[in-house]
Amino acid sequence: MGATNCPETPRQKMIAMMYLVYTALLALNVSVEILNGFVTVGDAMNESNKNIEFQLSEAYNLFNEAMANDSTKTVKYYEAAMQVKAYSDSLKTMIDNARYGFLCKMQKEAKWEIHNANGKGGKRTIQLRDNSDNFILENARIALDSGGLVVVDKKDNTDIGTQYFYGLKDKPDGKAIDIKNAIIAYKENVAAIFRDTNLTHDTVNINFGLDVESEFYSEHEKRMVSWERYNFDGAIAVADLVCMSRLKSEVMNAEYDAIKKLFGMIGKEDFKFDQITAICRPSATYIISGGRYELKVNVGAYDSRRVFRAVINGQNFQSGPDGTITYTAGAVGEGQRTVRGTVYMMKDGVEEAYPFDESYFVAAPVAVAELTKMNVVYAGIDNPISVSVPGVASRDVIPTITSGNATITKAPGDGNYIIRATKPGKLTLSVSAKVDKGTKHMGTKEIRIKKIPKPVLKIANFKTGDQVSKVEVTANAMLRAVMEDFDFQLPPLKISSFSFNVSGSGALELTGSGNRLTPEMISRINSAKPRQKIYIDNVRVTTPDGVTHTLDLTLRIK
Repeated sequence: MGATNCPETPRQKMIAMMYLVYTALLALNVSVEILNGFVTVGDAMNESNKNIEFQLSEAYNLFNEAMANDSTKTVKYYEAAMQVKAYSDSLKTMIDNARYGFLCKMQKEAKWEIHNANGKGGKRTIQLRDNSDNFILENARIALDSGGLVVVDKKDNTDIGTQYFYGLKDKPDGKAIDIKNAIIAYKENVAAIFRDTNLTHDTVNINFGLDVESEFYSEHEKRMVSWERYNFDGAIAVADLVCMSRLKSEVMNAEYDAIKKLFGMIGKEDFKFDQITAICRPSATYIISGGRYELKVNVGAYDSRRVFRAVINGQNFQSGPDGTITYTAGAVGEGQRTVRGTVYMMKDGVEEAYPFDESYFVAAPVAVAELTKMNVVYAGIDNPISVSVPGVASRDVIPTITSGNATITKAPGDGNYIIRATKPGKLTLSVSAKVDKGTKHMGTKEIRIKKIPKPVLKIANFKTGDQVSKVEVTANAMLRAVMEDFDFQLPPLKISSFSFNVSGSGALELTGSGNRLTPEMISRINSAKPRQKIYIDNVRVTTPDGVTHTLDLTLRIK
């Protein structure tokens, strides 16, 4: 029979509440390190966006110089470039205002530390809303530009971002919908510029990125979802801001690609450049130790019929038939590496020097394994896991189980896999990657294998210890074996038989089959008096890991 019902003490209630909070944190799996990682990535991306803005400014300066030198040949390409700029500026402003508005919605003020050249400074506080609670977007811009993502107070909040960017689940109407529609219109408007027959008769492909029309596989929902739902439904606040910075970066890259193609359409044979700039194109700026760094060096306004030379890190080079110089160096050790050189080009019969300076980062081999649910896997069920290696494409990452009773198979989506374990213990996940035409071991990770928790027996939502009315039981006369506080979706657990009785009834124990109470059982419940107990036991349930559990249930009638 079931145990006697005992009221919970305040201490027990507190412990139960702490357990629920801890379980929720495990399910979210958002640690301080992850939040700090988002801050670092987001701030670095914003700095990168400033560099792209500088490159765009230089590109438009070239157009201005071209107009000054020969406006007749340049004007239609210049006007097209100004149209691209107008469309791009409008979209970038919309994205920025969404970022600033989101910060204002989350908090009323922003605080950050100020450091001068001597390392000294103080704290600055800036208001994000006026006395009427209206957003002050300019102050939000100052806070994010000066303080970075550190100014965000609720970095791991998911509710505000979901409401602001996505909206309601049944009717999405957030900022992300407006931005998505604006991006679709932007790509069409820019593409239309290049379809103008007065501009070019050739097919021009702009590197837009900005794929907002496609659907993406949601590991949480196990289905394809829209771009806005995939990026903003349930995402943490700091991730929302990083996503906005990434979108702006993609817009600027598309803008730069369009401007570069427009500039390239100007007749090079008839156009005279008055400046030459060294162009350096590294194969990558993040390299795994043991790999190789490759740098292609060229010059702006280069004539393929002429040869130029360069000195790079003390080595002499001469351009090849394709008009480039290829410099390679072994990636030894770890940390920042610098490539310095000078390109020498004949101009008006005189060899002129054009120095350049490039850097790249050499990193130690590292593997990243992030469990989609909790920091364990469970025997007998599919455990989603995402595996990646920084700097390596997901298709070149090779995860294997080297020890333990488990297997790993590919799942839909980049870097997604399924681990299937057969019994409790430990497993070792080994990660390798294809680099430099070979395979390199990146690291291992030990993961615990646990049994699936014991199910809980319920009638409706009532479990052992609950006080219920006779109507509440008889109206929901169906037994359920449920997994409480368990993040994995399991198939319904089947109940084959059970025993039933009511305390003080003086009648023999009844036996039921399936999961429904019989009419005779319901009759005994209706005849029972307050404070009598309903006993249901000998319930046998088998979970997907093959373990058979015996469950029971005791309810007190009100």
